Amino acid sequence: MYASDKTLRQKKKKVYNVETSDKFKVAKFDKNVVLDELQRGQPTPLRQLFKFSMKSFRTNILGQTWYYLLAYVILHNLVQVAYQKDWFCSNEERFNETITPHERCIVRAKAYFEHWDANAKTLTSIITFLLGFYVTTIARRWWEQVSKLPDADNIGLILGGLVWTDSKPEAALKFKKTIIRYALLSWTMCLSQISSPLRNEFLTDEKYIEKGLLTKEEASALKIDPNDPDCTSQWWIPISWAITMVNKTFNEKDKNDILIPKDHKDVVGVLLKFRDNLHLLAEYTLRPLPAIYKQAVWSAVFGWMLMGISANQNTIHHKDASDEGSNMTMIILLGFPVYGILMYMLIFGWLKVANILNNPYGNDELYDISLSAILDFNIWKSSITLENQENAVECKFLVKYKETRISIE
Repeated sequence: MYASDKTLRQKKKKVYNVETSDKFKVAKFDKNVVLDELQRGQPTPLRQLFKFSMKSFRTNILGQTWYYLLAYVILHNLVQVAYQKDWFCSNEERFNETITPHERCIVRAKAYFEHWDANAKTLTSIITFLLGFYVTTIARRWWEQVSKLPDADNIGLILGGLVWTDSKPEAALKFKKTIIRYALLSWTMCLSQISSPLRNEFLTDEKYIEKGLLTKEEASALKIDPNDPDCTSQWWIPISWAITMVNKTFNEKDKNDILIPKDHKDVVGVLLKFRDNLHLLAEYTLRPLPAIYKQAVWSAVFGWMLMGISANQNTIHHKDASDEGSNMTMIILLGFPVYGILMYMLIFGWLKVANILNNPYGNDELYDISLSAILDFNIWKSSITLENQENAVECKFLVKYKETRISIE
């Protein structure tokens, strides 16, 4: 008997142990969120396209473009019906038997359709160039934002390599936890300016305190107004605190209080790189692409689609094909704009991709990156890193390695 997908997912989740001792927790995190991040996978695009469910439909290209395609099909068929019923003819032409009314109407309608078809072909080359350049620019900006999203891994690792823990293990652990916490505090304050979902979770300093990222004394030092929702303007200050702590512990006069005996500049360098990546992400929000850029692309595509409604019309009239046994309904069905639907689905699909990529940290639950979940994941990784660093010092294989090295020497 085969297990269901839900059962398999539940079994797979049990493999991960996200428990960590409170002693090593940098801040508070949600265990379920961490499990979801560990289980996160990329769906297969083709399976997502052909899977019949509302969630899959919302995420595939049909679900993202169906309203544009429906509007195109309706308008296209209205024009085709008007053409087949000679609604483009005047009343005199429609009822005067001596001047073959539908022939004069058809000639004029065909000339009209051919005129717009020529214009549409010219505009197609312009649209493809403009759209390609636009989407390429947006995709490059998206990747630069996503790839520069910093995490606390390097900070935890370099602290594990340079902080001396033998003399004062408790002080060393507190020092490492504080440095990482300050880095994550700056991370949250900076990115809450970029992401509205993250900003809604940390509207005031009380939210930071509840999360364990900030203390009341530190909030006072930052001069944060508890009732001010914009409490993130000084996001780089916690990093400056961390750098000051590193410098102070390196230059302690009492050797017993020195936690970083050498190469403290390497820790400072990692913290500065962390700050630079945050600054780069903030700059993308403060200096977005001009709004007219997006307006020009969307206006051109909508105009091109409206032009295509006339350009893609079937010019065979049911009266001309009546001797072959074709009626108006058959002519309209055979002239269904399959080519136009595929073409506009592709174009509007690319525009939707550009919209999704424009802000990777926005409100779209289907595609945007959840910074709140990333924050919990970073806190968990930092905490588990510190715990394993502490346990590694006392583990048997390292002790055995140390004894073997001493005997060789």
